[in-house]
Amino acid sequence: MVALLREHDEGELEPVDWERIWDKVHETTIGTARVRRMKWMRVAAAAVIVVIGTGAYFFSQPEKQQPNQKIASTEAHNVQQDVLPGGNKAILTLAGGEQIILDSAANGVLAQQGNANVVKLANGQLAYKGTGAKADEIIYNTLGTPRGGQYRLMLPDGSKVWLNAISSIRYPTAFTGKERIVEITGEAYFEVTKDAGKPFKVIVSGGSLSHPEERSDERSLGNRLSIEVLGTHFNVNAYSDEPTIKTTLVEGSVKVTRKEQTVTIKPGEQTQLNNSGTLKVIHDANVDEAVAWRNGLFEFQDTDLQSILRQVMRWYDVDVDYQGNIPERYFTAIISRDKTLTGVLEILKLSDIDYKLEGKKLVITQ
Repeated sequence: MVALLREHDEGELEPVDWERIWDKVHETTIGTARVRRMKWMRVAAAAVIVVIGTGAYFFSQPEKQQPNQKIASTEAHNVQQDVLPGGNKAILTLAGGEQIILDSAANGVLAQQGNANVVKLANGQLAYKGTGAKADEIIYNTLGTPRGGQYRLMLPDGSKVWLNAISSIRYPTAFTGKERIVEITGEAYFEVTKDAGKPFKVIVSGGSLSHPEERSDERSLGNRLSIEVLGTHFNVNAYSDEPTIKTTLVEGSVKVTRKEQTVTIKPGEQTQLNNSGTLKVIHDANVDEAVAWRNGLFEFQDTDLQSILRQVMRWYDVDVDYQGNIPERYFTAIISRDKTLTGVLEILKLSDIDYKLEGKKLVITQ
């Protein structure tokens, strides 16, 4: 996968030709990355060529390292181990509290919950298949991913859910009543099966979904966010360490409610709820960037360093430690989430930011 990036610390970025970028991303051969820094314009041409050459060399090399192989950085004395990307990892918590580690569980029926069998399919996806019996009570399961994990789920109505790292979803094993209600933390992408007579509702929750005592009264939304749809595709980013809760619509229609405020968005739009409780609509949202993770990519457009490293922390299961006065930097890039950690972080060294790995700690320095 080729990574194309541009970083700046002052001034305006030129318009990004995303169509040209995607053409390059989908080429079967590996191209060269183009690197440009606005403040280097006054630097001698020879020096610029050296830096660009370095970037092109790094991004044009296929990854041949094996797991746990030591990789040298651009400083000869700084030798460190690389970190592999995350993968399909999740824990299923059944109604009785029993937990199943899905990444090590065998394919087939894992358990029976009410009138549904819990099945791990051959593609690794978790699914619920009704037994035909009448449901006597509503039974809830919770699916959660750790750092460095992601997972796919098919709900009892056929709706599909993709969970990103450090995320969870609580749902009934059979949808009864007039609504289909699920509750999430972290980030999830939904493809909802249309049922006009039974709206689908996502509640963005605080606290732990595995421990009901840590959650608010389910009968009152309080400060939580409610997203209601009939049949549609959308992404919800609700990490507690992010400044806003973002709901991005890919297709269909979504109604987002927070307390007494309700907004309806169209495809290509995004709602943002900030910490002060203000809910606003972004009409020209970058949908590709919002759903890139579901497509196996990191995508950044004028994204600040701290936001990038929060995604790195979740996917590579590392802690981030900033040492010294780290300058403000913004990046534009498309990078495969299949790359090892150093494959992603080499972009930092092209902008006066260095790093080192100390076990599971990523130290960022200037």
